[in-house]
Amino acid sequence: MTILYRPGETMRRILDSGEHRWSVEVVVLAFACASVNDAYRLDEALPGLKLLPTLAIVALSIVVGAAAWVVTLFIMSWIATPIGRILGGTGTVADVRAALGWGMAPIVWSAIYRVPLAILMSEFHIGSQTNTRQVFLDFVAHGGCSIIILYLGFQLLFAIWSFVVGCFTLAEAHRFSAEKGFVNLAIAIALPLLVIASAVFTFRR
Repeated sequence: MTILYRPGETMRRILDSGEHRWSVEVVVLAFACASVNDAYRLDEALPGLKLLPTLAIVALSIVVGAAAWVVTLFIMSWIATPIGRILGGTGTVADVRAALGWGMAPIVWSAIYRVPLAILMSEFHIGSQTNTRQVFLDFVAHGGCSIIILYLGFQLLFAIWSFVVGCFTLAEAHRFSAEKGFVNLAIAIALPLLVIASAVFTFRR
């Protein structure tokens, strides 16, 4: 809980504890919470599927998605560690990985708005025979625009919150200022995106 409003102090206690740091578990839980809105869509996409196969697909999707997030955590820690060293940091790869993992803690708490939204959206059944346009009009007529704006607002808020927490936890792992933590995290996120964008641009030429 304290990682949400005292990220630096809490991260230091985690790093100094010498115990299991739970960073991978936090990332897996964050993925599960971030995916809660997608659960109801599977039934709409595969309306003829029985309960057991549906649960199997959901379980497989969760495992594959969580594994992808964990792999991304490791890759990001390998990128952020040398960047932090250039900025004067002293954190190890394990410390940086723990800091980045715990930076996802706000995403776990995003379930407080994702779950009610998923329940609300489950009331609008969009199957293969459903008039999608009519469903959308009904949704808007019942305050759908306000719900969408509220949802996007919460999405942005929790994304920013997670980034801010990540700046403080990463700074604590490297034992430098939060400003350097911001630069470290921003570069670590931007670098892979630039590489991917360059590769896509190169292949399209």
